[in-house]
Amino acid sequence: MRHLLLILVVSINLSFFGIVAAAKPNVWVYTDMSDPRDQREGGHPFNDPDDIVTMAPLLLEANRFNIETIVVSSTNRKYLGDSMDFVNSVLLDAYHHDVSYLNDAFGGYQNTINFVRSSATQVALPVRFDPSTDYSDLTNHETVASLIEYAEENEVYVLCWGPLTEPAIAVKHCLDTQNWKALEHMTFMGHWTMSFIAQGTPETPYAVANCKDDAQACRFIHDQARLHQEIKYIELGSVGQKGIVDGSAGFVRLEAFNGSRLGQIYLHAKRYGDKPDMSDGSTFWLLTEAFGVTLEDYPHDGTLTQEIEVSNRDKFHANAHAILDDLLLRSNTAAEAKSPFPESFIADHFTYVFQFLDERYYMHAPYDFSYQFFDKQDRVVRTGSLKAGKYQLDLSDLKQGDYNVQVRSGGVTQYFGLEKE
Repeated sequence: MRHLLLILVVSINLSFFGIVAAAKPNVWVYTDMSDPRDQREGGHPFNDPDDIVTMAPLLLEANRFNIETIVVSSTNRKYLGDSMDFVNSVLLDAYHHDVSYLNDAFGGYQNTINFVRSSATQVALPVRFDPSTDYSDLTNHETVASLIEYAEENEVYVLCWGPLTEPAIAVKHCLDTQNWKALEHMTFMGHWTMSFIAQGTPETPYAVANCKDDAQACRFIHDQARLHQEIKYIELGSVGQKGIVDGSAGFVRLEAFNGSRLGQIYLHAKRYGDKPDMSDGSTFWLLTEAFGVTLEDYPHDGTLTQEIEVSNRDKFHANAHAILDDLLLRSNTAAEAKSPFPESFIADHFTYVFQFLDERYYMHAPYDFSYQFFDKQDRVVRTGSLKAGKYQLDLSDLKQGDYNVQVRSGGVTQYFGLEKE
């Protein structure tokens, strides 16, 4: 009987102290996210706000993981500003505001999340990966060095939501220094750095944005994963966009996300059609293994086939509403605080008028809005009103030149410059 009691006590202690902790995967995130009010020429946010959309679900689901670090602005855009004020006043504010309610209901949430600014964009010229460089010395790559230091002692999933510059430097550093321990502890999970069915084709699978932004980094890490069994790279392809986001169409309770601060960020930071664009979230939704796709459904050597991409796209598509159900359950729990961000706050951060890289003109507003175009003589040349969302504008009837655009949404009026070419 004493032996049975001892076994029972040991089992309980292991369950409490060991198994629960081990069940949570360690996560490190590289995201190209930036403050959406920091805009490049043409008026578009320097980096696609889809990473902001994705960040809110990650924080709502944070008790599934041990989030070690989130490295923001990990990209090679020139003139990128410091986005940490945005991180603190929007993302961390929302998390700190909502987390006590989430912990009361679900438990396991961290008191805070460690966000840091990428060392790649803290220099005059943003960093690009060079495969001929010896990266033994990481003095100038602090956010890579901190990953390596962590990986030497911990297994970690490195979620890649943008260009692969810093992950490639991490891999090259380990190869240059023969740091096999850190290398074997890291599993990289890339969102859309190749695809056979979206942007890319069977003939040109790497012709996708997250690969083209630093093509040498992209090809290096894929190639090295094929060459070295110690390098684990899971390529998800386009399934976040074509599976989860497209599959979320028709979810009739989207507006309920307005109840919590994290829910508002998810709902309003960027729309893809009529859907919030959390495509990068395929990385952590895969890691949960709770929504139709498991880690075993992908090769771990950086390769991908069209058949695998299509199959997992379809699985995620079929589970997209279940994903949103889970998110909304958490958002509604956080909404018990009964103090979401004011509409004016959301509108101020997530309203955009811009000319995109495709030379077309767009508007995005988180709430129903009205707008006016003014020419150089301050004459009104166009007016209109639209429902919340993203719209392409037809400016064919306007003369070439500069226009001021007034947008009123969420109770605030904002002004944007737009050049008709």
